[in-house]
Amino acid sequence: MSTTVISLTIMTSAITITYELNPPAGVDTKGKDTSSTSTFPVSGGTTPREFYGGLRAALEQARTQVGDELTEWRDLVGKAELGKEPKGKAKNGDVGDDEDEEEEEEAET
Repeated sequence: MSTTVISLTIMTSAITITYELNPPAGVDTKGKDTSSTSTFPVSGGTTPREFYGGLRAALEQARTQVGDELTEWRDLVGKAELGKEPKGKAKNGDVGDDEDEEEEEEAET
């Protein structure tokens, strides 16, 4: 999946999570929608303790549901992502950064 957009909105009454996935070409999505929006109500009371308890429960429900959905996608995509370069590797524009850091370290000593 090349581009993933996830947004999280927390209001006092609900948590809404929206994501859009772009699986690699050739992946059989088995008819699953590549985007989803889920809303999780925050049941709270009149005190901060009750509100944060309800917020904590809604966050746990959101984490579990979205995590399960994304795990299904990971299983569908499978090995199609293995050939991609890890995010931590330097790109062409970053080639000289290590040299600059080394020069700074030498100047400090």
